[in-house]
Amino acid sequence: MDIAALIISILAVLFTGLSYAESKAANANSKNAIRTNKKMFRRQGIIDLHMAWNDVKEINPDKLVTPDIVRAVNAMSLTASLWNHDVIEKAILYQSYWNNYRKLYETLIDLDKQVPGKNETCKELVTNDIKRAYEAMKNVNLEKVITNL
Repeated sequence: MDIAALIISILAVLFTGLSYAESKAANANSKNAIRTNKKMFRRQGIIDLHMAWNDVKEINPDKLVTPDIVRAVNAMSLTASLWNHDVIEKAILYQSYWNNYRKLYETLIDLDKQVPGKNETCKELVTNDIKRAYEAMKNVNLEKVITNL
């Protein structure tokens, strides 16, 4: 009986070890899948952002064109969301979109003119998220921006 109990105990330890090894392997596979999903999501974010900025034009304060303003605000809003929520590498956002973002922001924030067909001024279309991202980007030091490429 003692030998049977010993054999059962040894088998239990072996099966526990095998279960543990399988659990670790499954955990590693899960982490790899999560990493892959994050990379795909970030790439999709870059594609969406590129498409949003694709047709953005400069805003002429003397001749406001509503679709141009709406496109600009939408692109700025998406950029701000991606920046504020750390969805895409900040270095990429900064290097690719900061100059255009800054120019549009500084144009719109100073315009207290009503957007044709809207009940808002250009300045009012600049949301708190857009302002927050602008301030953060304006103060960025790219040497301190962490990238996980």
